[in-house]
Amino acid sequence: MRVLDIDMDFFLEDIAYLKNNCFDRLDSNEYKTWKCYDIEYFLENNLKLSKVKKIEGKVIENHNEALYYWQELINHNKLTIPFEVIHIDAHADLGLSNDLQCEFIFDKLLKLDVEERRNIVNYRKIFKNEARYPKMSDYLLFAIAFRWISKIEYVQHPKSKDDWPYSIMKDFDHQCKTIQLKSNKTKDYSYILYSSKEKYLENAILEPEIPFISLTKQTAKYDSNFDFITFAKSPSYTPKTLDFALELIKDFIK
Repeated sequence: MRVLDIDMDFFLEDIAYLKNNCFDRLDSNEYKTWKCYDIEYFLENNLKLSKVKKIEGKVIENHNEALYYWQELINHNKLTIPFEVIHIDAHADLGLSNDLQCEFIFDKLLKLDVEERRNIVNYRKIFKNEARYPKMSDYLLFAIAFRWISKIEYVQHPKSKDDWPYSIMKDFDHQCKTIQLKSNKTKDYSYILYSSKEKYLENAILEPEIPFISLTKQTAKYDSNFDFITFAKSPSYTPKTLDFALELIKDFIK
């Protein structure tokens, strides 16, 4: 199955970074939006979405809420795991610039059975004060740790700079087209950052390989073959002047 996962900030001319804890909207004078017809053209021509044959989905506030919507679909046997994600966003949402979150996933979460990893509400009981939860910048990393995802196609913003951490890639190769999370019983995440990546891999427990394809606005071509849609407003990363896109996307979602 295939999920179309869009962040509204993709439809900006520029990108805002590192605003996870800021609730202010972006300055519309600084962050210009696409024109309405350009967004509609992308949805109808690049993605082949239809206002007649609508696809089931949900408009969400912050992008990490997609994880909980997918969990709901899975629990109701509507979404089968593992599934593909078409991620259209100004950010990869794979944990860049958040070593604490990567450390939690590598050193703690991956050492649990898969079913326990997926039980987010139980994290406080398992990890006590060390519990960490999915955020806008890393919810896809959690979905991979849950073994929900079989493939990611990342449609990058034109000004995006390959914003995913090398630590999540197979063999720590940033340009590799495969994501592979890993853990180690004797070495923690800091060993990757400050010691030897090669020695970390020697006794590492490797997670399944996830194909990771990077596309551009021009090369992203689909035939509306999506089972579900999530569309995130991401208010801290978008100006109010882009909110018209929320009504626009609703024409394609049932």
